[in-house]
Amino acid sequence: MKKSKIFNLSAISIIFCDCIQGILLIFIDLFLVSNVLKDANYDISYKIIQIALFYIIYYGVLGVSYLFSGYYLKNHNKSVFVSIGAFGFTIVVVLIYFLRDQLITFLPLIALLYGLSFGFYSPGYHNLTSETISSKHQVRFFAVKRIAFQAVYVIFPITFGFIDSVDFSIVIIIMAILCVALVVFSFLIKPKKVYKLSFNIRKFYKYLKNNKQSTEPLRFVYLSNFFRGASIDCFTTFLTILVWIGAQSTSTLGILQSVFTLLSIITLFLYLRYYRKKRSKAFIFPVFVLVCISVLSIIATEGTNMIAITIFYAVYTILNVIYISISDSRKASVVRILSLHSHILESTAMMELTLASGRVFSSILLLLSGVFDGLIGNNSNIFLIVTLGVIAVLYIFFGLSLYWIEKSLIRQDMQFQKVHINETYEHVED
Repeated sequence: MKKSKIFNLSAISIIFCDCIQGILLIFIDLFLVSNVLKDANYDISYKIIQIALFYIIYYGVLGVSYLFSGYYLKNHNKSVFVSIGAFGFTIVVVLIYFLRDQLITFLPLIALLYGLSFGFYSPGYHNLTSETISSKHQVRFFAVKRIAFQAVYVIFPITFGFIDSVDFSIVIIIMAILCVALVVFSFLIKPKKVYKLSFNIRKFYKYLKNNKQSTEPLRFVYLSNFFRGASIDCFTTFLTILVWIGAQSTSTLGILQSVFTLLSIITLFLYLRYYRKKRSKAFIFPVFVLVCISVLSIIATEGTNMIAITIFYAVYTILNVIYISISDSRKASVVRILSLHSHILESTAMMELTLASGRVFSSILLLLSGVFDGLIGNNSNIFLIVTLGVIAVLYIFFGLSLYWIEKSLIRQDMQFQKVHINETYEHVED
C-alpha cells in the first residue's frame, strides 16, 4: 500500500499560513498593547480597562462570526475567506501605524476590524486544515506546525521589541508583503477530500444531545476550549502587562519572549519523541503544577518582583507549548474519529464559540480588576494579582480537560490507539 506524504504542498502551505498569522499577531498584540501601556496621559488601571475592552470586542466579534461563516463556507472556496481576512489584517496594521499616538481613543474601532478580519480568516483556515490533514498524521503534523510557529516567536518579538528604533514605514511594507503571501499560500492548499458539508447549529446541537455517549469526546473538546480561551490568551496579556509594570520596556518583553520561545522548541522535540511511545498523560499534570507554582511566586511578591515575573514567563512559555500541541491535535482529530466528516463546519463553529466565550470571560475578569484597582487608586494592582490567581485555576482545569478528552477517546473505541498511539499502523481513511 502506498503511503501518503505528510508534508506535501498543501500541508507546507498550511504551516506557512500559520507562521505568517503568528507574525501578524506578534505585531498587532505586542505593538498595540505596549503602546497603550506607554501612554503617560492615563494611569495603569485605566489602560488595563481599555486593553480588556479591546479583547472583549475582538473575541466577541470573532466568536459570533462563526455563526454566520458556515452558511457561506459550505458552498464557497474557503481560500477566498482567508484572502479577505488577510486584506483586513492589512487595514488594521495601517490603522495602528497612523493612529499610534491616539491608540487608546480608537481601540474599539481597531478591535472591531481586527475581529472581523479574523472572522473571515480563521473559519476558512481551520476548515481547510480539517479537510487536508489526515487523522493518521495529526499528532506529528500539529507538533511540527507548532515548532515552526514557535520559531517565528523566536525571531520577531526581538524585532518588534525594538520597533521604535527603526523606520516604521519599512515594517508596514513588510506586513503588506506578508499579507499578500498569506493570500498566495491559502490558494495552494488543496483539501485531501472535500465532504458534502452541512451547517445547522440547532440540528447539530440536537444530535449531540441525543447521542451523548458516542459524542462524549467532542463535548469534552468544547469544554476544554472554554478553559483554553479563559486561561492561555489571558495569561499572554498578563505577561505583557506584568513585564511592562516591572521593566517599563518593550525591548525587554521582546527579548524574554524570543529566548523562552527558543527553549520551548526543545520542549516540543522532547514531547514528540515521548509521544511516539506513550500517551500524553504524563506531561499534563507536571505542566500545570509548575505553571501554578510560578504564579504563586508572583502573587507572593504582589506582582512587582521582576525575578518572579521572569520565572513565570519562562515556565509558562517553555511548557505551555505541550498543552497547545495536545489541544490542537485532539480537536482536529475528534470529528474524524467519530465519523462526523459532514459536520466539520458545525463542530468548528462550536469549538470557536466555546473558545471565544472563555476568552471573553477572562477579559471581563481583567476589566473588573482594572475597575477595582482604579477605585483603590495609587496605581494599585491588588485585584490584577487576584485575577491572575483565578486564571491559574482555570489553567488547571484546561490541563484536566485534556486528560478527560484522552480518557474519553480511549473509552470510545480502539481507533484512537490505531490513529494516535501506533503511528506505523496502515489505515485507509477519509
